[in-house]
Amino acid sequence: FVPREWNELSLARKKYVYERLTYERLSRWDYDVLDLAVACGDVPLLFVGWAILGAPHAQNAMARSLGVGPDGELHDGRQHKLQHRQYLCDFITEFHIPLPTLCNFLRAIESDHLPANPYHNSTHAADALQTLFSLLCLGGSSYASSPLELFGILCAAVCHDMGHPGRNNSFQVRSKSDLSVIYNDVSVLENMHAARATRLLSLAGDEDDGGGNSAGSETGDLDILARMQPTQKDAFRSLFRRAILNTDMTLHFAQVAQMKARVSSGIGRGSHPLDDDDDDLVDGRYLEKFYQTMDGRSINMALLFFLHAADVSNPAKAGPLFTEWCERSLRELFEQGDEERRRYLLPLSPMCDRDNINKNDSQIGYIKFIVRPTFVLLSDMIPNVVTEILPVLERNLRYWENRKKVELGLPVDEEEEEAEEQETDVEEVVEAEKVGPNIVVDDATLSGDESLLMEEHVLKKPKEKSRTEETRKPKGDYDRNNNNNNN
Repeated sequence: FVPREWNELSLARKKYVYERLTYERLSRWDYDVLDLAVACGDVPLLFVGWAILGAPHAQNAMARSLGVGPDGELHDGRQHKLQHRQYLCDFITEFHIPLPTLCNFLRAIESDHLPANPYHNSTHAADALQTLFSLLCLGGSSYASSPLELFGILCAAVCHDMGHPGRNNSFQVRSKSDLSVIYNDVSVLENMHAARATRLLSLAGDEDDGGGNSAGSETGDLDILARMQPTQKDAFRSLFRRAILNTDMTLHFAQVAQMKARVSSGIGRGSHPLDDDDDDLVDGRYLEKFYQTMDGRSINMALLFFLHAADVSNPAKAGPLFTEWCERSLRELFEQGDEERRRYLLPLSPMCDRDNINKNDSQIGYIKFIVRPTFVLLSDMIPNVVTEILPVLERNLRYWENRKKVELGLPVDEEEEEAEEQETDVEEVVEAEKVGPNIVVDDATLSGDESLLMEEHVLKKPKEKSRTEETRKPKGDYDRNNNNNNN
């Protein structure tokens, strides 16, 4: 089975997309989901979700469609390397999910993301899914006690921002929106995302899929849980719902503190949480420390933390991805600020004033106070983070610091200008992070969203003379030319 969107691609695009949806390619930290979004016709969540949740069946179907034989030879004589690696899990077989149902589900989720949002659109959802998948492949999957937990957390990544209006929690509360009234000003958007996602899980075939199409047009339903046992459904929904709620940035510092306590109680820096008898499994006694009873059920907090890390990971992505994600995020915040001005919601929400926010300072602060502490802690849980992610994050931090120096007219060392080619002393960074920055979590800190968390750490300056940035040149054969799902 292949979705109809695959059949609508030209042969050249099918080959291009197939190469980017191999299991090995999707597991890489430097994956370019922005490039894929253009190549696949602006439905990246459908394709990434199909390739990850539907593996290996999705890859096999694409290979058959392209005439790839056992030796990796295409019908045109070109050689494509076929994969022979261990999959996290064959979810389709494990939970008896019809592939058309999976694609209908993904299609409905994608249609519930607003393409007009510069940042919170289906490309961000696809990026969160792929990033979480990469973390699991780097070693995070060893913290899952069952295939059901892996499936639940990956599905939560798919749905964690569905229906996002492009205006954050601060805006919802200050504008007294219907959503803020419904959810009593508490985790407004996260509660909405979770509610929409949970409802969609139970939709039947003749209901509308949210995009104007009948859910049963190909399969008869959207319910990917239909063939699970009742106990499996209950466990899935508990993890799924709690994982989405846990993406609320007001919980960030509390999450980090709690996870740090769990990790430090089990291991010390330099030791490894894996069982001596099996390099792929976390010792059961150690794994118990990451479970917490919530709503009467035992929830795997490690997996929830991995999803949160994936959600804030953009500054840790390879260049030029991290700069483009920055542009999209600030654009959405500035559009919110413009609306707040029109509605006289003054003062403007933090990070939303395009006339006073300094881009370099915003990224330096975000990395130092949010992203780096998160991934340093993650490196204690997934040792591969030390070599695969932290050096990238440090290079990106130097990039923004060097831009700041140029902005202030300060000299930039030649070595610093070529930061991409330098090796980062990751151990030094990790040890420094353990003693700083010293962040005090108080009621005020936990009362806002991501932009509020940054308020104390982002310097402001008069309006920049120009906010124009060098246009990114995409990899591969397809030039974006502003043809992305933000337009």
